[in-house]
Amino acid sequence: MNTISRLILIATLGAVPTAHAQTPTAKAGLAALPTPDGALLRWFLPGDATPSGGFVIEVKGSAATRTVPVSSPQPYSAALGLTRPEYDAVTATYTAPVTDDNRVGRAIFTLNVVARPAFARALGIQTTLIGLPEGTYTATVYAVDRTRTPVGTATFRTGPTPPVPAPTNLTLLPGATPRLRWTPPTEPGALVAAYTVSRAGSTGPFQPLEPTPFFRTGGAGGDVFTDTTAQPGQTYRYQVSSVDLFGRDSAPSAPVTFSAAAPLPTPVLTRAEPGNRKVTLTWTADPDPRVTAVLVLRGPAPDQLAVIATLPADARTFADQVQGGVPYLYAVATTDQTGQLSGRSTLAGATGQNLTPPAAPSGLNVTATETSLTLTWTPNREGDLLGYRVYRSEGAQTPAEALLLTGLPLTDPTFTDVIPQGVQTPYRYQVVAVNTTQVDSELSAPVTGVLKDVTPPPPPLLAAATATPGGIQLSWTQATVPDLQTFEVLRATATTSAVLTQLPAGTRTYLDTTAAPGSTVTYTLRSVDRSGNRSAESAPLTATRPAPAGGSQVSGLRAALLPNQGGVQLTWTASQPGGQYVVYRLRGQHPLELSGLLSTPTYTDPAGTADAQYVVRAVDAAGNFSDPTPPTSATP
Repeated sequence: MNTISRLILIATLGAVPTAHAQTPTAKAGLAALPTPDGALLRWFLPGDATPSGGFVIEVKGSAATRTVPVSSPQPYSAALGLTRPEYDAVTATYTAPVTDDNRVGRAIFTLNVVARPAFARALGIQTTLIGLPEGTYTATVYAVDRTRTPVGTATFRTGPTPPVPAPTNLTLLPGATPRLRWTPPTEPGALVAAYTVSRAGSTGPFQPLEPTPFFRTGGAGGDVFTDTTAQPGQTYRYQVSSVDLFGRDSAPSAPVTFSAAAPLPTPVLTRAEPGNRKVTLTWTADPDPRVTAVLVLRGPAPDQLAVIATLPADARTFADQVQGGVPYLYAVATTDQTGQLSGRSTLAGATGQNLTPPAAPSGLNVTATETSLTLTWTPNREGDLLGYRVYRSEGAQTPAEALLLTGLPLTDPTFTDVIPQGVQTPYRYQVVAVNTTQVDSELSAPVTGVLKDVTPPPPPLLAAATATPGGIQLSWTQATVPDLQTFEVLRATATTSAVLTQLPAGTRTYLDTTAAPGSTVTYTLRSVDRSGNRSAESAPLTATRPAPAGGSQVSGLRAALLPNQGGVQLTWTASQPGGQYVVYRLRGQHPLELSGLLSTPTYTDPAGTADAQYVVRAVDAAGNFSDPTPPTSATP
């Protein structure tokens, strides 16, 4: 009997002493009630099942000793007080093994076994000892299966059977519904297991109320009987009697009287009008001097209403502060000083509004990839925010008409706009916040984004590299590139290769004036777009800058400042075998010739200083001078 009912039975058997007997413990599991020539015995089923060999009772005393077998279950002829279907059901329940399928059925029967001694007798766990001489006896019950298992022991003395003690202090608790509480019997030997609560009108006989019997429990409210069938405006009398383990009833308690007041008037809720962050309720109610307050109820569903305000009895309107966009259900009721409630009014629904625009979103930022632009922004703090809407227009300076990109408002402060790869149109974005009443904020500050460009432009076509007296003239063509930004001119010699210069996107020619006269160089071009992507190099073109009449220009001029104010030492690379050279120091725009004809590529200027600049010219065998070298400054 692993149920509350079993606990009630065992606790009753073990917690209350029998008359003229020692107190059996809960483990004893045997109750004994004396009679003039014996005793009434009651115990429980060990293991919640009838033992195959039934039970054996050993009775020992100064006047007699006997052994009494008790079959379990008893034959139907001995099961007085049960119909055949009831007998078959209870015996089948406790002769079958416990399973998940029959566990609930056993629990129900266990409750009946506690409440109805006829069930206990049918199971062979209640019997009567008779024919014992006057004296004191000890009875021990054994379950007979493969072995004899002790069930319980009780000591009793033959004599008059004590009556069942009645409950006392029957009290009606405050409230509009009859609720009864009483004090259980405390007399020694009171084997009280349950109670019978009876009710009568202002006149007439008492009738038992369901549930019968009523089991008190230790849980919250488990010691209170509530009459849920009482009708408003009626007067009732109540009394309670005890029922012991052997099915005997006590005398009834002293009765108490309950007068149920007429029901309070039910108010009529006539209107629930939504406003800006509020719903205003209006109702009517018949006047009644018993009404002490009006209760306003609100909730999301009819069975989930809760009191949100308690108003004076004469109140007929109430403004409920609510969030916008949320649907609410309302009702009203009245109450008196005893806590009695009227009926609940009919329901009225309303959805709160918020006509105040939310703040415009802030912190808008855009992150570009090759195929998308992702927006993020700072979340709004309004509690009734529905979400955000995102708008896009083309162009950064004078954008076109904005296009709504989102359907339902976004709940997260982020949005990704997927764009075909390669599109370089600048897009302008703005975001608005919208509350649950569909009121929009102002537009956020705009941000502009362009897809991340990783595609290099096509290379230019280098059409010509032509030598002229002033240098080497380049010309080229370029396919249309919307985001073209610059051209890079690359020049290579036999020993070096580098970017010579960068030119604006609209340039299509360039004169290289820095190529050494008499030198042969190779040119290529690259296109560069606004994202810094560089094209492949164009097909190369090679050209030779003519040498001047005076021979090849000197190259590699260096000017080194000597220590201790020793002047400046110049060195350069010979331009041709057997060539001669002249060194000049620059004074403003006018060169000062320092040397005569030199046959070696070196010269020391004893008067040279750190701010001096020098050029050198080559002289051929016919006395023709080359162009001067680029000016060179002295370095330590």
